[in-house]
Amino acid sequence: MPADIAAPVLRRLSNGTGPVLANDVTRVWWYLLPLGEAEPGLWAAGVRVLRRGTVIGIPPREVTGGKDVHWVVTPGIHTTSATRLREALIAAETAPSLPALRPVNRPVSPASPLAPVPDTAALPLNPRPLTPTQLRTGRLLLAGNTNQEIAAELQVSVTTVRDHLKGIGYRAGGTTPAGRAAALLAGGHLPPPQTAMATSDFTSDDLALIRAVAELSHPASVPMHLRDAEEDHLARLRQAAGARNNAHLVALAWTQLTAAQNRPIAMSGTEAS
Repeated sequence: MPADIAAPVLRRLSNGTGPVLANDVTRVWWYLLPLGEAEPGLWAAGVRVLRRGTVIGIPPREVTGGKDVHWVVTPGIHTTSATRLREALIAAETAPSLPALRPVNRPVSPASPLAPVPDTAALPLNPRPLTPTQLRTGRLLLAGNTNQEIAAELQVSVTTVRDHLKGIGYRAGGTTPAGRAAALLAGGHLPPPQTAMATSDFTSDDLALIRAVAELSHPASVPMHLRDAEEDHLARLRQAAGARNNAHLVALAWTQLTAAQNRPIAMSGTEAS
């Protein structure tokens, strides 16, 4: 999740939280939850449950500072409850921002006292915004333009467009065009297109498939009867929606995707690696 969300959440969780990682360059934090507790789905704006098989760098326990990945809360006796984390996210959305956090070492046994590391500069609470060029690229992506069409519109090379799209994935999230489209919308970087589909245009099966394509849920969430014909079903959905590609489909379906869950879409702030 973006640092501006993660820091106030950690204050609300207080001493009962488990390990937390941060990267000051990408302005992204990772809350590590017990295996199986973090079900894919909608959590809060800008927050995403990482897909099974995603790899992130795990630094040594003593690395509690620096611009690269480091521990905000070191591994110890506590774990973060998924239920408490969700409650803290909801509270953070409706309450004023709390003071910025400093790294905290957790005890490795119940007898050990809390041992904060020496003071470091407080983490800024504003996530890294997208550049104006990345936003222009993102608008064209949401409108269903191909890389070649984006390049022509921006009067740059296709290679440069690919670099802009990688930058969007790095800062906002998403590993595919559809995933990046969802990240742009979930993170509030761009609004959905005005031609978004009405809330009755897609069935629950349709939305389950679109959500998985958008990297908002695990692929296993796709109904069994659709898994052998996902591409054919997506093609029919694109035709019905007038979508040029999957990224455009995600953008057009965004209103119904969010309405169906009745809470914000879950995304992380960046592609984990």
